[in-house]
Amino acid sequence: QPFSAVVREAHRLGYTEPDPRDDLGGVDVARKALILARGLGWQLEMDDVAVQGLYPPEMDELSVDAFLEAMPSLDDSFREQVQSAAAAGKVLRYAAQVADGACRVGPTLVDAGSPLGRLSGTDNLVEFTTHWYSPNPLVIQGRGAGVDATAAGVLSDIIELAYTA
Repeated sequence: QPFSAVVREAHRLGYTEPDPRDDLGGVDVARKALILARGLGWQLEMDDVAVQGLYPPEMDELSVDAFLEAMPSLDDSFREQVQSAAAAGKVLRYAAQVADGACRVGPTLVDAGSPLGRLSGTDNLVEFTTHWYSPNPLVIQGRGAGVDATAAGVLSDIIELAYTA
C-alpha cells in the first residue's frame, strides 16, 4: 500500500493526531522523547530535540485536507527508501533516540529482526540500554495509538492524580 494511503487510513481511524503532520513531522515523538529525557534529569527543551520529519517543510503551509491530498507526491520516495532498506536486510522506522544528554527524532534504519524492526500496527516500543541491560536492552512494547488507548491513559492519570493530590 502506498505511504499516502496508509497515512490517510490511520488518520481516518484516529491513530494520528488530528493534524497528522504532528506525527509525520516528528512533533508527537519529540514530545515523548523530551519527557523521557527530562525523566532522566536532563534539562532539555523542545528546541534541543533534533527532529527530521517525513515530509518537506513547505507542506506545513497547507490545510490538513490539502496536506492529505498532497501526500501521494511522497509515495515514490518512500517506496524507494523501503525497497533500499529491505535490500540491506533493514526496515525503516520513525524513532527517537535519547542518549548522552541529547534527543534525536527521525527515520532510522534498523535490522528487520530487531524488536523495533519487528514492530507492527499501532504498537509503540521503548528500549532501555543500560549498564545492566547491554547488549540486550530492556524492551517495553504495547499499543500506542487509538481512541481506547488514549482514553485509558488519560483516565489512569486522572485516577492517579486524585489519589496523590
